[in-house]
Amino acid sequence: MSKVPSSQLVLDAAYRCFCRTGYRRTTVSDIVEEAQMSRPTVYKYVGSKEEAIVKVVQALLDRAGVAARAAAEAAATPEEKVLAVLTVKLEVAIRLWQDSPAHAQELLTAATAQAPGLVTTYTDGLAALLTAALAEVVPDTARQAAAVLLTFTRGLEDDLRDTDAVREELAAGVQMITHGALARSVSAPAGPPRPDPAERRPS
Repeated sequence: MSKVPSSQLVLDAAYRCFCRTGYRRTTVSDIVEEAQMSRPTVYKYVGSKEEAIVKVVQALLDRAGVAARAAAEAAATPEEKVLAVLTVKLEVAIRLWQDSPAHAQELLTAATAQAPGLVTTYTDGLAALLTAALAEVVPDTARQAAAVLLTFTRGLEDDLRDTDAVREELAAGVQMITHGALARSVSAPAGPPRPDPAERRPS
């Protein structure tokens, strides 16, 4: 078994502290104690709790981004790709909620406050994956459909007390939204009927 790097041990300890007591109440001393390392060693990897929360959430979102790309590549149809990407997003929220029901939102808010582009970059990456999947069929409306799907998924993340129900709602919602978007590829709205020139009469 390969040895876990000290940097990862420190971030894992910081994550446990943040989940247990929240960002505001966590101190670097708490992280030092949790990691069971010397203070200089911990400071080598995280110089402050602000840096710690950014690195913890960054690592979490980086892993999710990689997983989302892999899931999209493994799926066969546009709808399956969309569901695979959004499932990864939902599972990140579920993991945070399960690890820290009382502080999950606080952790994301704190990380965003310290590094405003952190969550935005992650979400933009997911949007690009969704857009690429939908553009295979509806290139003109793929971006709008991707935005709707992300908004829908964020709404589900507001209440994660019943994770099985939320997963089912995601699958059902993705099916309805993607079917609506993809239907445009086969049933474009017709314009008003053109007048028959033979029926025109001089005024």
